[in-house]
Amino acid sequence: MKILIVTQNVDRTDPVLGFFHQWLEEFSRRAEQVVVVAQSASDYHLPNNVIVESLGKEKGNALWQQVLRSYGLFWKYRKQYDVVFVHMTPIWILIGAPLWIIFRKPMYLWYEIKRGSWKLSAALLLVKKVFAATPHGLPSASKNLVVVGHGIDTNFFVEGAHEDKNLVVAIGRITHIKHYEVILRAFAQLPDTMRLCIAGGPITVADVQEEKRIHGLAQSLGIAQRIEMDWVVPTDVPALLQKATLFLHASQGGLDKALLQAMSTGCLSISTSSAAQSILPDACQATENTMAEKANAMLQLSASKKTALSTELHSIVVEHHSLSDCIEKMVCKMQ
Repeated sequence: MKILIVTQNVDRTDPVLGFFHQWLEEFSRRAEQVVVVAQSASDYHLPNNVIVESLGKEKGNALWQQVLRSYGLFWKYRKQYDVVFVHMTPIWILIGAPLWIIFRKPMYLWYEIKRGSWKLSAALLLVKKVFAATPHGLPSASKNLVVVGHGIDTNFFVEGAHEDKNLVVAIGRITHIKHYEVILRAFAQLPDTMRLCIAGGPITVADVQEEKRIHGLAQSLGIAQRIEMDWVVPTDVPALLQKATLFLHASQGGLDKALLQAMSTGCLSISTSSAAQSILPDACQATENTMAEKANAMLQLSASKKTALSTELHSIVVEHHSLSDCIEKMVCKMQ
């Protein structure tokens, strides 16, 4: 099979989208040819059967310039792909569909977020299948939905010793949907020897305002001196999780890959996410009001119970959300 993949960014150092580099590596193992058209591309190293073309967003190209270039690339490589796979951006289904329909190239979409849009609704009318990590991946039901797991590289996010008993970690962009205020209020009720590392930062202007609000809350709670907040490059995230004793999570979007990455390393995790409740053991499920109570209870578990829970969390990811199984399921549906 030959596949065209349209994505936002190919950059293994990108703290948000760096994981997609591993997806491309996995696709390359299962496809004869992979052509990647990315809005921006910079740091990557991929097998010889992968061609990467950038639309120039990293150079400041406007969307209309990217669209014009994309048509040229979709035409140029038309004999080097059989199917089209668009990652997370339904607008590119709408942009490319006029050509792909003429070329008779089946279109597929990956989408995993509760928030919908007219672009998603329109794209769902054009794609053959839409892939998602969970049934929560789409804002509404679709007969074309195929649930394939989240695609976590369990050979990258391997189990760790979690030797730093005072380190608590949260991961993700500083934005309102992540509900960091829930995490801070819970952390404030943990022993004062604990430290919180938030591996994330702002992207938009609204995120910057959210970051200021979070800093203000930390000051008012008296925990600012025990919190470190900054982006962590993707290659350093596994080591951070392998060292931590606890991972706190309060995002209310779809099933968050950051939670699954923590689970894959065996890091004891607590989440208030409604999308995560069905996959988590009881000890890891919390509400905004019970996160602190659950966290303190988890910290007081015996060593043997912590080990058993850590192993269970890792096994959940291996069995239901591994990268190899996720890509294999998608490729099988596209063939």
